[in-house]
Amino acid sequence: MKITSINITKTQNNERQLADVSIVIDYCLLIDNIKLIDNGKKMFVAFSSSKRKNSDSTFPDVVPLNPQVRNYIEGVVIAEYNKLYKEVIN
Repeated sequence: MKITSINITKTQNNERQLADVSIVIDYCLLIDNIKLIDNGKKMFVAFSSSKRKNSDSTFPDVVPLNPQVRNYIEGVVIAEYNKLYKEVIN
């Protein structure tokens, strides 16, 4: 599995959400509505969640992921965001 395309749109007027992201995996699967969040301690991706709660009162991700896939997507998204938007400090 490889991310073959990524589109990052920086958000305005939102302190925590840095960007809206969509990715294409292996030229054939589009995952849209990914949010890049900065909680003050770290940056991470948040996937769209279901409107319905599980029996344990949590909202499940619409896109099921194992930790390795989530870490891969998160790493690629954060690296691309930093490449596009991180200010160069001289």
